[in-house]
Amino acid sequence: MTVGEQSIESFLQQQGAELVPVHRSECNRFGLELPTMPGWDLVPEHLFPHATAVLCSPANTVDGFVPNAMALVGKFTRSVDPISLLECGFGDSRALPGWVEVSRDRAPLRGLASVSIAGRYDWDGRTLFARTRYVVVHHIVDQYLVQLTVTLPDSLRHRMSWLADEFVDEVRIGYE
Repeated sequence: MTVGEQSIESFLQQQGAELVPVHRSECNRFGLELPTMPGWDLVPEHLFPHATAVLCSPANTVDGFVPNAMALVGKFTRSVDPISLLECGFGDSRALPGWVEVSRDRAPLRGLASVSIAGRYDWDGRTLFARTRYVVVHHIVDQYLVQLTVTLPDSLRHRMSWLADEFVDEVRIGYE
């Protein structure tokens, strides 16, 4: 298995590091600001206690699946090499059932190490489209992993993929 096919979880296990979930208040330390998504609802924190933020669009539900956008932030228990870690972000997506890759990149986001991947996969009898970006953030002595994912029914991809792009590409990190 190459590093790029490895999961982030298995990479962290090999490094002897863990990710501790971080809530929105701690993200203020490094200036995380999520894009607003008009017409999308912020899901109450207690429904997804390990997520930093979850948004959903009930008005765009297709066959019982509600489009969603999720921000997951974790603080590393020990420092890791960001480039090696980020290569594993591709492996997480590629492990999804029936994954068909649409795009991927290794472009930095606001000067921070980052990777992004998008594609379709099969889940519970549905074909879904997902776009994910992983960003590694250093703040003083702490290191964080920010994961931003938007998941839509694939039938809405052409109409709504701009929202996925906006959520994962327009996130603000730092105090610009």
